[in-house]
Amino acid sequence: MTTDLHYDAAHPVDDRYTPPANGELDALAAVLGDGRLSGGAPILAEYEQALAAWFGVARAIAVSSGSAALHAALVAVGVGPDDEVLVPATAPIATAMPILTCHATPVIVDTVPGSLAVDPQDVARKVTNRTRAALTLPMWGYPADDTAAAAILAAAGVPIIEDACQAHGTRVRGRYAGTQHRIGCFSTHDRKLLPTGEGGFILTDDEDLADRIDFYTHLDHLRGDHHGVNYKLAAPLATIGHRRLGQLNDQLTTRRRNAARLLNALPPDGRLRELGYGADDAPNYYALVLTAAPDHTAGIAEGFTAAGLPPDSIRFGYGPLYQRPRFAAYATPCPNAEQLTATTFHLPVHPAMTDQTLGWVADRIRNLAEGQRS
Repeated sequence: MTTDLHYDAAHPVDDRYTPPANGELDALAAVLGDGRLSGGAPILAEYEQALAAWFGVARAIAVSSGSAALHAALVAVGVGPDDEVLVPATAPIATAMPILTCHATPVIVDTVPGSLAVDPQDVARKVTNRTRAALTLPMWGYPADDTAAAAILAAAGVPIIEDACQAHGTRVRGRYAGTQHRIGCFSTHDRKLLPTGEGGFILTDDEDLADRIDFYTHLDHLRGDHHGVNYKLAAPLATIGHRRLGQLNDQLTTRRRNAARLLNALPPDGRLRELGYGADDAPNYYALVLTAAPDHTAGIAEGFTAAGLPPDSIRFGYGPLYQRPRFAAYATPCPNAEQLTATTFHLPVHPAMTDQTLGWVADRIRNLAEGQRS
């Protein structure tokens, strides 16, 4: 497809997306008029009930960020000083920092080759009597089927917390990411599929666990029986989330349609392919993720960057967690994660992308997959 559009490193393709208006301003005016703007306002219960219904779980607890959700979940399952928490080497800083907030030790585990799922053999090697929890991570909204590792962790009595902060609507074995295991944690940061500016929420079917999280994140509801923190979500942000939740299914449909259009540009036996997932899985396409063989990676990364589509490894310096200075002390060989983070390319497919822009990106994909310059 030929257009007169042009993107490059200085003028990148816009990967930000703001959902269209869906009554947020009127709803915000009503909340402001009511005057109750704190995390105890009536809209919070409505928002939480709507989240629980959408994901098909018993309880949802709205909190102030995805990091707050992860921290509260770790505390709720008993993580504390001198405990260990398993975390994938593919985890970004935001996933791992809450472990340190608990004064616990991150134990970094490798992934399955070509997958975001944690390697069950590495999990088995690294589980100890100090392991209190394990984090799993459907990064970029791509399914992480951790069934094999989950069996090992269950036998050891270790609960799994899903960091589904980028995975609203992702399906794993037919179920929503964030509902696979005991707890699911989400972010509603400005860049997520359900954006409220800042915010997050926690999902669980365990009523006792939900109550512990609720009391912990609400200063023990000022009862003074147990320690708690103030991770409440403000009423205006809950109002935005409540309105935008109704658009999430339409957004998922469009993202998947746009991703399919770009995938159709891939030539058979070319240098690029989509990151793999199971037959009963479905990405939400937070980003379309393509992979390449290591010997082609440098040239493709250079081509995408020149085209205004830099991969996370270049844009954010993304790599295995232990390459960050704060986590270097926890380094352990994770060759599969090292290859995955170095050989993935991340492309926007959000609903605001025009036909012309999608066509332009498809041309760049085709050229690079065929070994041409972008």
